[in-house]
Amino acid sequence: MIGGGAGGLITSSKLSAELSEEIKQEKVSITVFEGAETQEFQPGYLEVAFRGTDPQKLRRPMEKLLSPGVKVVHAKCASLDLDNHQIVTAKNQEKYDFDYVVVSTGCSPDYSQAPGLREENLDFYTDADVSSRIYKTLQGIKSGRVVVGIAGLPYKCPPSPNEAAFMVDEYLRRHGIRKNVDITFITPYTRIYTAEPINEVISPLYDERNIEARTVFNTDSVDPVKKEISSLEGDTVKYDYLFLTPPHKPASFLKETSYSDEDGWVKVDKLDLHITDHDFAFAIGDTNNIPTSKAGVEAHLEGIVVANNIAMNITGKGTKHLFTGRTQCSMETGFHDATFVVGTYDRPVEKIKPSKINYAEKKVMEHIYWGSLHGHYEWLFK
Repeated sequence: MIGGGAGGLITSSKLSAELSEEIKQEKVSITVFEGAETQEFQPGYLEVAFRGTDPQKLRRPMEKLLSPGVKVVHAKCASLDLDNHQIVTAKNQEKYDFDYVVVSTGCSPDYSQAPGLREENLDFYTDADVSSRIYKTLQGIKSGRVVVGIAGLPYKCPPSPNEAAFMVDEYLRRHGIRKNVDITFITPYTRIYTAEPINEVISPLYDERNIEARTVFNTDSVDPVKKEISSLEGDTVKYDYLFLTPPHKPASFLKETSYSDEDGWVKVDKLDLHITDHDFAFAIGDTNNIPTSKAGVEAHLEGIVVANNIAMNITGKGTKHLFTGRTQCSMETGFHDATFVVGTYDRPVEKIKPSKINYAEKKVMEHIYWGSLHGHYEWLFK
């Protein structure tokens, strides 16, 4: 496993369970390559940014997240040679051979696409500590304009920019200063949310809460002196506070390889997730180029598919699993209401109205997250 985030952990956990006898007999070994000593609950970054949750509550030591028989090498990957079945680590250029490999390296903010954005923006994607800077800024706001939204494509967790808009609005209302602060949401898309059924649900909420939406706004640059965002279309938006979702990029070692596209996203079969022309190699989650959202639930579901199929190949038992393209992302709409973005390759996204029951379900998922990485609560993901 290259990458020890949600996708890497659930895949290694599933393999550990399916191949427990082979591991005991030392016929199989499972290794996770991960540079970080801890992992963070990334969906919780919104809570840190807009509700002041302590970043430390989102962290767990890597060793405590590994399932029995799974080893970890604390090193980032420098290169992946599929033809020769070899990984080279960035640390000491150590080489490791493999029979199967799963790439689950996620994605990270790419501030290079828009000059000025890095200097002015506070995001809730980099890590929990960076997210906490937003809450510190919110506490000092008395008036002005807050701009949230999408500063470039692609990005992970599609509902999160909209959640930010609703959560900023909630914070300002709860503190009695909403009338003094304008909120503007910018997006390169033609509507507030890409999937029309969800757009129909949340657009009226933007009107009710007086959140201005600027569609077809492709961020080109940010001027720190003028406090102004310019778009490729020639439009501008003024701001006092900037909490934008930056575009994201894949791990650098994946770029310009034979198995990635021109932007570095790994090319895979959308059903069994094997890397093109390599049936022993797979890429899951944010790393690959399949036409679904970049979100944790996809990484989880894809990891289960891949682990099942690798175990089947090794043991000769079971049946092949295929990924349906299922997404099931929660979207908080403020004041303890939430909706869900639910769909598959073949089933369009459903129109689900926000409710407190949906919000409660979202909170339950937060509580069981760490356990789910060990393969618990699998019935919830079927």
